[in-house]
Amino acid sequence: MNDRLDERLGDACEPQSSSIAEPLAESAADIARMGRRAARRRTTRIWIAVAASVPVVVIGVAAGAGKAPMTCGVERLALPSGSAPSLVTAMDPTGRYIVGRTTHASSTSRLDLLIWDNGELHQADLPGERQVPTGVNADGVVVGTTDIQSASGPIDMHAWVYRDRAATLLPGTGSSEARAISDGGVVVGTDDRRPVLWRSTTGAPSTLLLPEGAWEGVATDITADGETILGTLHPPQTGLNRPYVWLADGTLRELPLPVVNGTTALSAYAVAIAGDWVAGTAGDDGVPVRWNLRTGEVQAFPRFRTAGLKISADGRIPTRDRHSHATLLLSQQATLTLPSLRDRGSFPDVPKVITQDGLHVAGEASAAGSGTLPVVWHCR
Repeated sequence: MNDRLDERLGDACEPQSSSIAEPLAESAADIARMGRRAARRRTTRIWIAVAASVPVVVIGVAAGAGKAPMTCGVERLALPSGSAPSLVTAMDPTGRYIVGRTTHASSTSRLDLLIWDNGELHQADLPGERQVPTGVNADGVVVGTTDIQSASGPIDMHAWVYRDRAATLLPGTGSSEARAISDGGVVVGTDDRRPVLWRSTTGAPSTLLLPEGAWEGVATDITADGETILGTLHPPQTGLNRPYVWLADGTLRELPLPVVNGTTALSAYAVAIAGDWVAGTAGDDGVPVRWNLRTGEVQAFPRFRTAGLKISADGRIPTRDRHSHATLLLSQQATLTLPSLRDRGSFPDVPKVITQDGLHVAGEASAAGSGTLPVVWHCR
């Protein structure tokens, strides 16, 4: 199986691998609805109040006549004690909670959980080693994976949930990963190479419906309301990934493969879902792809590098352009370049996650002398 979590997140971290301590490099080479506007506005006011010194750029968007330019700023997130190398890995739909990881003070293989709550940093221990937080909901409940050595010797990945300042391993029958969590607490991921969901931290995971025949895969995301689940499946004999959604009525729907530079891609990996929109990648080059579940439209963006780990309710995807600048893919083929830090270094800016309203993006930005730093971009 070629979709271990470190490989799925590795591409997003790869550009900064030489600037991060070895334990953070992994094996790199890879949702509640709009009714929470008030919470988002409160979050924005708090962050902007402390971000007066960061660059603010007014950026024109090539989206057609009548579109007003957007004003965006970039803000550094607080670093843990000792300024240990740190990465952003997830953000809740409202933008209140951003989560990430950092090196553990006394171990070269352990990583600590970072939670920024309205910009205030909290740090926590997690079980096992090589811990990766992968999702967080609007209540601040975090999910992720960790490596744990079994009594018989082998090291397996295990899914976990962090709630009320404590981490709990989720039950499973084999190597498991937790990828995302709904606002109602439903966790999705994989167990023993099957796409599953956990409705509680004590009950066994439920396997999601699979196509006829021998298929394996992972549930990669779930909408904030828990109604729709996204995933990627493949037959073991080919290993070619196919994007799927499990709809609220229980049916399984395959998404079409995108056309990239005139040729239909052999495979595609679905990463994130919000509303009618799905984000993912196509082919070995990780070309960003966007699907619309309502219209059936699929778009590929071959001039950009990788899709982010989230998509907004109106289809905005964080990505990078060919010059390694943080970029938002907007409607149709329109794009928006996000500002860099004033003291930008030589590493790429890496936007990863975005709020439901598409106005807040988190990831890492290049900083002279520091490699990359965790940041959040605010737009209006």
